[in-house]
Amino acid sequence: MAQRTPLFAWHEAHGGRMVEFAGWSLPVNYGPGIIAEHLACRKFGALFDISHMGRFLIKGPAGSALLSRTLTNDVSRLRPGFSQYTLFSDGQGHPLDDAYLYQFKPGENLLVVNAANRPGDWDLLNRQARGGEELQDVTNMLAMVAVQGPGSEALLTAAGVEGLPPKGRGHTAVARWGQVELLAARTGYTGEPLGFEIMVPAAETAGFWEALIRAGAPLGILPAGLGARDTLRLEAGLPLYGHELHPERPILSLPRARHGVSLDPDRGDFRGREALTAQEAALRSGDFHRVPRMIMKVAALEKGMIREGSPVRFQGRRLGELTSGTMVPAWKFKGSTPGDETFTRALGLAYLDRDRSPGDRVTVEYRGREIQGEIVQRFMKPEGDYLRALPAGID
Repeated sequence: MAQRTPLFAWHEAHGGRMVEFAGWSLPVNYGPGIIAEHLACRKFGALFDISHMGRFLIKGPAGSALLSRTLTNDVSRLRPGFSQYTLFSDGQGHPLDDAYLYQFKPGENLLVVNAANRPGDWDLLNRQARGGEELQDVTNMLAMVAVQGPGSEALLTAAGVEGLPPKGRGHTAVARWGQVELLAARTGYTGEPLGFEIMVPAAETAGFWEALIRAGAPLGILPAGLGARDTLRLEAGLPLYGHELHPERPILSLPRARHGVSLDPDRGDFRGREALTAQEAALRSGDFHRVPRMIMKVAALEKGMIREGSPVRFQGRRLGELTSGTMVPAWKFKGSTPGDETFTRALGLAYLDRDRSPGDRVTVEYRGREIQGEIVQRFMKPEGDYLRALPAGID
């Protein structure tokens, strides 16, 4: 039987279309549908139940040392009030998972991992332990919700949350909602300039969620499910484990992964360091052997669907294939803000030969039809508190 988050009953009672995902029962979407939820996030805001993500609490100096020799980023750089993107690597420099590490309080690290990889990550941490570490899996004790989009901060304030983190991506704070302690971070999986991920005691989650729903309704903010979460992360160019991050590929074939890998000579050894150092050297030198392909963004230049697995070609030569792809909605802007009209684009992330670059025209094949496309630097750009969709070929 699939596990249930503290909000399972709410999702069912409010029209959530429930599916099993990574061993959890979660909503794909609600009544308005994936497109409406996606667009609401970009123009107003959206709420996500992300309690399926794994959460590990690691305390004390021995716990920090464990994380330092297990994770790819430099844990010693963290201080209370900050967070960092990081990865679990195997000995060959291939990803076992990607994760986010938070420090809310002195001497405590909270590691958030992908739901499907939670058992393996927990096992690896315990195998790497040498004694004296304080490790606790708090996934079922501490729920997690995401509040994303331009209205997210106004929503949290209207719902009575106090002590939010200061402005700045990745900042964290111990906040409060009435008498309830919250762990709040300016992070998220939608790419939004404004957004928060909040950890709340499981027993308080339903009441907190209801307060967010009430405060969000007049602001145009909707609850959203897995469907919009996936289209939003794709549009933002963010990786999904098992798709862009794959256990058989070099970690540094994902450009974003460089933010989660520290090869500072002053830090100690960690799992995968030698292989990652070789990957970095290959990228600098132009050696295509260790890192032959990279994850790149591809936008269709004409109408047509593209999907994961679609072959991508340049002048007839196969470069690789899409790792993610679908139709993504967007707002047409009036000046510097979203207007009332929308459009859709076929967007994809692809694992392609490294000799290609943004501006190259390619074709993407789906069900026997070749769609004209272009490798692009990005799909969107920040516009104040909004994200603005970019036509292909414009940076």
